[in-house]
Amino acid sequence: MLLAPATTAARRSARRAGFTLLEVLVVVAILVILAGVGVVATTKYLEDARKKQAQLQCKSLVQACETYYLDAQSGHQYPETLQQLIQPFGGTGGTGSLLKNGQNDLIDPWGQPYQYQVITHADGNVGPEVFTQSRDGVRINQKGVGQLAQQ
Repeated sequence: MLLAPATTAARRSARRAGFTLLEVLVVVAILVILAGVGVVATTKYLEDARKKQAQLQCKSLVQACETYYLDAQSGHQYPETLQQLIQPFGGTGGTGSLLKNGQNDLIDPWGQPYQYQVITHADGNVGPEVFTQSRDGVRINQKGVGQLAQQ
């Protein structure tokens, strides 16, 4: 009888020496679920950051268009295309462009060129609008993203 408890304890310790396949599969499944949730959340935040970056670049391009307009050498006209903002500009001594990064400033975060038009507002004022569209089809301009860009 004294040998029975020692034998049972030895069998129990021998059986519990490692993890069962089921335990390993449960842990792997939990890790996969957590990783999936993390990837989805990170992707959403990255896309939101790209949209905000595009809006800020639109604002910057509109400011460059306004600077171009205010220069006497432009004849107080807005540029016909955004490419004119890259060319040497009279207000900078004729040596530089109005854009810090040149051609790179004309490309949105999704690799597409920004669109540009001069519009007449409801109050009769004329002004530039720079806009683009995100991968999910949301319009972005200097005023905002989505519904804010429509106003």
